[in-house]
Order: sequence, then C-alpha cells, then structure tokens
Amino acid sequence: MTNKTEKRTLVIVASDQHTNSTVGLCPPVVQLDDGGTYHASRGQRWLWDCWLDTWDKVRAYQGWHKVLDLNGDLGELDTKRRSYQLITPNKAFIQGMIIDTLAPALDEVDAVYVKRGTPAHVGKSAWLEEAIAQDITISVPEKTSASWYWLRATASGVRFDTSHHAPMGGLPWTFPNSANKLAFLAMNYYREMDLPIPHVVVRSHNHRYATSFDNYKTSAYFTPAWTLRTEYIHQGREYGVANIGALLFECEDGQYVPRRIDYPIKESRRLWALQM
Repeated sequence: MTNKTEKRTLVIVASDQHTNSTVGLCPPVVQLDDGGTYHASRGQRWLWDCWLDTWDKVRAYQGWHKVLDLNGDLGELDTKRRSYQLITPNKAFIQGMIIDTLAPALDEVDAVYVKRGTPAHVGKSAWLEEAIAQDITISVPEKTSASWYWLRATASGVRFDTSHHAPMGGLPWTFPNSANKLAFLAMNYYREMDLPIPHVVVRSHNHRYATSFDNYKTSAYFTPAWTLRTEYIHQGREYGVANIGALLFECEDGQYVPRRIDYPIKESRRLWALQM
C-alpha cells in the first residue's frame, strides 16, 4: 500500500468510530468550542481504553511498515436527524474532535488511507471524511480526492480490496455466509475483468465481525466497530450487540497472517437487580 515495496507491512483496518456520537469513540474529556465540557460516558471511557490498547499492540511491531486503513464512518453528523445522541452540531469542531480521537493511531503508523462511509453519518459525498483525509499529513490520496470509496492496493505482495459498504445477514448463523458471499462475488468480479483476484477483501458498516476463513482463494472479512448501542439499535434490534476492535494483517513475501483484536462487550453487573 505504498509506492515502494516493503519487506514487511502491517495493515491495520479500523472502522465505524462514529466520533461525535454520545455512544461513539472519543477522548474522555472534550472541551467544547463554547467553553463547556463533554465528559465521556462510562461506556465511552471503556471504548477509549480499548482504543489505546489497540495502539499499544500495534507499537509492538517494531521494524514493520505500518499502514492504517480507516474504513469509513469516522464521525457522526446524523444528517437524517434521527437522534439527539450528538456531542455537538458544530461541524468544524467535529473535525477537530475526530483528529484528537485518531491521534494515538496516527502516532503509530507510517501511512493512512481514509475511506468514505455512509452519507447519513458523514454527509453527502462523505465530505467529513474527505476533510479529515486532507487534514492528515500522512494520508495517501486517491487520484482526484484525498479519500477513497474503494481501495485496491498491494502490501508486501498481498492484494487488498477494501471499501466501507457491503450487506450482512442479521442472524448469527448468517454472518459467515455474508463473508462467504463477499469472497465469492469478489473472485467472480475479478475473473470476469480478467484481473488477478485479491488475497483479502474487507468491508465494514455492519459493526459485526465475520470471515470466510480459507473457504476460497480470496478471504473476506467484515470489521468490528468502535461504537456502542445507539437509539436506532433500541428500535427492535437490542440483541444485535456490536463487536468492538480492529483487524491486523501481517504481510510478508505475498503471504499474510490475519489477527483479530477483540474487546467483548459485557452487560452491566446490575442486570436483574430491579425488583418489580
């Protein structure tokens, strides 16, 4: 994923931070532009601790070329006005908050690819992520923009196809089938185009982890997220608990080893304490 061939490349894929949501990833204390202060909730503080732990793990890869793939929905604008779960409506301030949130990650990597997410979250044409990509000095631009809809690049001989959107089944036994379907569709597309097939296909958006493992020559992955249960989830989707974490791919000489960083969500210890 660079202009030169690196012997060993670590590709980190992190997605769906939804910074500016009151259930999304953000620093523990946010100084607002009007002089007020937003203090992260208990759940958000837990997310932040997990976020810092991820970059501690990445730091251990000394001597590797490290590439961060931010695979969409970096922020939360709630353009459809579906919720009051926003820290601030100030768009300029939101951009600064996202950069502050990304700071621990940017300190550990050599290059960043910013992906465009969902317009309902990041605005039309994902303008928020385009602005963030322009603001990151180590961001790698697309030909005509700073951010990407669809990234296809090679890391130490490993071919990656990454983008934000892809459908996923809503039941536990359909998660793997979604990854299998994605792997099959990718292989079929590249073969029809008479092009080499990718080794790895990555999609996000669904906040759930899934993989096709080695069922096909192309392996497909859906990434976990960095946000907790939203108001939308409380509309009949309460059992759809998000997976929290990131994906690492250790690439060397055309081979790769996938690593999943996983932080299981635990219910409150006060569950069932209420007496009716």
